[in-house]
Amino acid sequence: MATNKNRHAITVGFFITLGTIILIVGIFTLGGQKKTFSPSLHVSAVFNNVNGLQKGNNVWFSGVKIGTVRSIEFFGTSQVKVTVNIDRTAREYIRKDARAKITAEGLIGNKLVVLSGGSQEAGPIQGGEILLVDEAMNPDELLGTLQTNNKNLAAITTDFKTISKRLVEGEGSMGALLTDKTLYKDLQTTMAALRTTVGNLQVAARNSEQLTKSIADYSSSLNRPGTLAGDLVSDTVIMTNLRTSVEQINLATAQANAFVHSLRNAGKKLDEGDNAAGLLLHDEQVAEELRSTLQNLNSSSKKLDENLEAMQHNFLFRGYFKKKARQEAKDSARAKKN
Repeated sequence: MATNKNRHAITVGFFITLGTIILIVGIFTLGGQKKTFSPSLHVSAVFNNVNGLQKGNNVWFSGVKIGTVRSIEFFGTSQVKVTVNIDRTAREYIRKDARAKITAEGLIGNKLVVLSGGSQEAGPIQGGEILLVDEAMNPDELLGTLQTNNKNLAAITTDFKTISKRLVEGEGSMGALLTDKTLYKDLQTTMAALRTTVGNLQVAARNSEQLTKSIADYSSSLNRPGTLAGDLVSDTVIMTNLRTSVEQINLATAQANAFVHSLRNAGKKLDEGDNAAGLLLHDEQVAEELRSTLQNLNSSSKKLDENLEAMQHNFLFRGYFKKKARQEAKDSARAKKN
């Protein structure tokens, strides 16, 4: 009987000891997750609205859990002061000008405090600081925004439905393009003409570039010494001579014009026929009389030659003509000797 009692006591003691061990392990496990037993320091932040944040919620920094919410209490008139425990191992990464923000794990998950930012010049936190805050959007405001966006999306969808219906029914220019094949072909023809025009413009642009290059080459040749163009541009003597030559050419042109004018006047007078030359050109009777006169003169000259020949053989003038012939022979011989 005593043995059974002892065995029962040992069994009860074993289970009590096992339960105590499990309790202690659970406490340390939960404490480790909540960093209850880790050395920590605390900082605070004052929010206008904590949006359901509770004591014991997590504190995150750069996606790593670094502490928990220590306390939540009212502050001032309507604000809320949140004090958090920060693991001392993370102290050197969190600066005094870091900012705190309340957010959620997912859209409707547990609330948590997120620390971010901070500059190297501010130095690490020492404990007891009041951090700056970034106000998070209220879930109600977020839902209101989503509702407004849904209404806008519904209105856009309705408008798009109306537009697509009009397009299908062929209303408006776009609808006509979708349903009228003739208009579509006309548009294709117009686009082809536009492509041709663009091609012509490109060709014109290339021609313009070539013309510009030619002008540049010509300008450079003007500046090249030793060439006619360069001398004309730079040599003042050549330009003076050229100017003088141009003036002489202009003078000769003016004289030629005056001579042509005189010839024109002479021709005009000849055409008028009120002078000797005009009469010779236009009056046939005068021309005939002049021709008859010339014939008479020729006949008289011939008869005169015959009379002179007869006089040379006449004994009265024979001595004179012989003496004259001898004198002419002497003059000829003297001229040959000289």
